[in-house]
Amino acid sequence: MELSQTLAQEIVERAMRILPGNVNVMDASGLIIGSGDPARLFSHHAGARQVIAEGRAVALDAVAATRLAGAQAGINLPLYRAGELVGVLGVSGEDPEQLRLPAELLRLTAEMLIEQAAGQPPVTSGMTAPLLRQLLAPGAVPELGRHANLLGLRPELPRDVLLLEFTAPAPGFGDWAQQRVTHSWCLPREERQWLWYRPGAEAPEAPLEELPGQGWSLQRSAWIPEPRSWTGLAETTQRALALLAVARRLRPDLVRVALDDLALPTWLQEQVEHSHGTWLLEPLQRLRRADRDGQLLATLRSWFTEDASPQACAAALGLHRNGLRHRLERIQALTGRDPRRFAEAAELYCALLLLDRDWAISQS
Repeated sequence: MELSQTLAQEIVERAMRILPGNVNVMDASGLIIGSGDPARLFSHHAGARQVIAEGRAVALDAVAATRLAGAQAGINLPLYRAGELVGVLGVSGEDPEQLRLPAELLRLTAEMLIEQAAGQPPVTSGMTAPLLRQLLAPGAVPELGRHANLLGLRPELPRDVLLLEFTAPAPGFGDWAQQRVTHSWCLPREERQWLWYRPGAEAPEAPLEELPGQGWSLQRSAWIPEPRSWTGLAETTQRALALLAVARRLRPDLVRVALDDLALPTWLQEQVEHSHGTWLLEPLQRLRRADRDGQLLATLRSWFTEDASPQACAAALGLHRNGLRHRLERIQALTGRDPRRFAEAAELYCALLLLDRDWAISQS
């Protein structure tokens, strides 16, 4: 396929809605056929020829640009269709490395337009994955949303987050998920994990029931039913990951987990991961260091499992109530928190959720 001047100029005009600098599109011979600077049209671009010869992006600083005819400082990237190099996209600017990300995003838009001009639907899953990863990263810049709009990704739509972990790799899941829910986004995270961002935030039971029929076996899912636009999805993605980690250790019996199932321990997990909740662990860390045989930690677990009932807890531990009282007093002395007082017991309970990775909370 050969790039037409009309298509090249359309790519330039779309690109220059986003970038303040000049944009050029060169054909497969290095001839500029689209440009924000009309004076540069139909001249040869030596930097583009280097891209064509090497099949890779070429960044030029001001010094390097002076050595190449028709070139300016900036970055030049190859444009492909179906594996064939059909042209070059050039973005001018004094700092080529700062231009690399926006230029890569513009390349995705250009290749989408090239596919459409050839009468083929763009392979959106492959083309948009790099952009989605940037959109979903903490601190993503507003320009990314404009790029996503150019690609038809509808970033303004509120989406929930459904994290799925399969028993084995699930090839093809992303394509199926995006067809199953219109305008949804889907990204692989690890070998057996997928992140699915769905507009509408309907309960996931129906699509999850369909997975076995597609040949996929679900090990565990974590659902955050808090629809957010793209600027909030980095936060909810982290919450989904925290929920999955908490479910693994506290409720390994649950296959389908929603945030409401484990809201408190998930929130605590997030606080500790961001170093805001380390103070909460200190009393139990002192207790664990002094509790060499684990007797006091076991007593505390039983105390909360039996809803702080002295009679039920003593019976569960095989103790006389005086023996239980003695242990609770030792816990108080070591932690500075009395498990018989509600506010102090709440601190110990939350700390135990974080500290003890072998204790599965009974939800019955």
